[in-house]
Amino acid sequence: MARSEFDLITMGRIGVDLYPLQTGVGLADVTSFGKFLGGSSSNVAVAAARLGRRVATITRTGRDPFGDWLRGQLEEFGVDARWAGAVDGPPTPVTFCEIFPPDDFPLYFYRRPKAPDLEITADELDLGAITDARIFWMTGTGLSAEPSRGATLAALEARAGSEGPTVFDLDWRPMFWDGGAEEARPFYREALRYATVAVGNLDEVEVATGVREPLDAARELVSVYGVRLAVVKQGPGGVLALSADGECVVVPPLPVDVVNGLGAGDAFGGGLCHGLLGEWGVREAVEFANAAGAIVAGRLECSSAMPFPPEVERVLAAGRVGGADGAPIGVGGSGVLRECGGVGAGRAVPRAPEDALRAPQGAVSRAPEGALRAPQGADPRGPEGARRVARGGEGVLAELARVRAREPESVGRAAARRGRADGLLGEAGRLMVVAADHPARGALGVGEHAMAMADRGELLERLCRALSRPGVGGVLASADVLDDLLLLGALEGKVVIGSLNRGGLAGASFELDDRFTGHRPQDLARLRFDAGKLLLRIDYDDPGSGSVRTLEAAARAVDEMAALRLPVFVEPFVVRRDPGSRLPRADLSADAVIRSVAVASGLGGTSAYTWLKLPVTDDPDDMARVMEASSLPAVLLGGDIKDGDQDAAFEKWRAALRLPTVQGLVVGRSLLYPADGDVEQAVDTAVGLL
Repeated sequence: MARSEFDLITMGRIGVDLYPLQTGVGLADVTSFGKFLGGSSSNVAVAAARLGRRVATITRTGRDPFGDWLRGQLEEFGVDARWAGAVDGPPTPVTFCEIFPPDDFPLYFYRRPKAPDLEITADELDLGAITDARIFWMTGTGLSAEPSRGATLAALEARAGSEGPTVFDLDWRPMFWDGGAEEARPFYREALRYATVAVGNLDEVEVATGVREPLDAARELVSVYGVRLAVVKQGPGGVLALSADGECVVVPPLPVDVVNGLGAGDAFGGGLCHGLLGEWGVREAVEFANAAGAIVAGRLECSSAMPFPPEVERVLAAGRVGGADGAPIGVGGSGVLRECGGVGAGRAVPRAPEDALRAPQGAVSRAPEGALRAPQGADPRGPEGARRVARGGEGVLAELARVRAREPESVGRAAARRGRADGLLGEAGRLMVVAADHPARGALGVGEHAMAMADRGELLERLCRALSRPGVGGVLASADVLDDLLLLGALEGKVVIGSLNRGGLAGASFELDDRFTGHRPQDLARLRFDAGKLLLRIDYDDPGSGSVRTLEAAARAVDEMAALRLPVFVEPFVVRRDPGSRLPRADLSADAVIRSVAVASGLGGTSAYTWLKLPVTDDPDDMARVMEASSLPAVLLGGDIKDGDQDAAFEKWRAALRLPTVQGLVVGRSLLYPADGDVEQAVDTAVGLL
């Protein structure tokens, strides 16, 4: 192995976190859960990988499907899983929690009689890799039982004399120690002999040192146990850090609307490693780590919530977490830290590596690792990017199929590394989205061409051309299309909206029974997408009860999206059966659209994250009355252009876009397949309406 192949190697817990999608209720009353990668050391690894670091973790799972899933998750997040093996016997652990914001998050660990990650043995360790890693991170839980305890101490002993930091995450979980703190303290102190950095909260430093007062505990860790940096997380008291040369820094807590505080410490750990690797000063490193932790405290999940450098930088610049659109917008750099004895003026927080930052709006971002590349100099979202081999040679579809067959994890890696948009609304405060979720419902026709959207290569080419145009903010599509666009590197800096229910196939006898066969809310969170969309068609005369089943499922989806703090676009229609074909047709009279708005607005237990996606009425002069039916933000649905009269359609949209609650426009087939074939001109005209 080459020296310093890894910036960071962590060692310790892994498991499946099953977090409730309802907050403020006990487990007995929870109706649905999200599944996430968990375990403190594994999440620290994910956090550092999100910040652009080369990371591996040493852990163990059961030999079961959950273990396989966790290894896949590590790889998707960019963490090398070569040392995350499976063991016979104990199953992969799961952890449940209850969520009572802002500060009560009871945990229920299912790790009995023993978890696989405590079965790591010393003879399995690659001590050379551990020694060579720029940082090694271990945890208190790893000391709680043999053979993990001996393996952890062997790893620490191998690190003795290494130039890079050896971090002891004090990670006190009393349920893992039969003898309580008295049993744990001797092993903690033995591990501290080898550590150069110690990180823990008030309970954890007390277990290690017997001292609870933060500054005194930090001094004990530095002066008695010899660490070069002691970091004490004080909850509402902020974070205190003391270095061996006497520099002491306190970072106050950052304003954040707490959703789930359980992952904040792991995000802090990844951010701290990022600063240590950058050789930042104590002040800069702790400030960055504190901001990363605050961002995750405002999100439901842990692993998939870990921030990227631009998110942390925005928080550092703004001095707080959270904005009107729900996007993290930052924590103050100047004035955030105060002195507590001998702290000099610090330099500004260094910028993240250039290739980890989002390109400015309108610029071409670097495609994520694992994405298919356009020719050098070509815009990966433009026509040459998508069609670079589409008419000869291997072909874009063949290349996509090859990557999907040989490296299916590339989709997850591309999603994990994608630069996200800065909220739903761009700098102009408007949203322009291109839609392409029609094929998943079997709706392939455009105008008189019944199979116009059947050629996937052509569809991707047209999407890439549309997404390359200035002012286009994002895309709405089903999972297969979004996966292709991720691999093509076409979603950098874009709002990505996943389609939730595609089960009501066009023309089917069960069309109004619109089952949720697409993205699940937890999928959108895991993939770091920005929102979801659901279709709600209401037939008051539906004999098969499909409408009411869809109505109920839509309400639950609204609840689950709200629990994840993800916007959901509800597209409601009142439909009537065509007397001849008996197929459902949308009723676009003003009264029918108003009724659909009223029903959609009332779905679920909260409308805080609900948006409306509405058609323009038959008589565009009625739209003002329609939009008075709800206070929810709305986007207009472009829909099909009747009789090919694009100019008339654009004029209808223009008038409706002036209404105060309308925030943007979502258009699909009429822009991707215009009558004259000029995608760019059609898109530019639509953008101009905003």
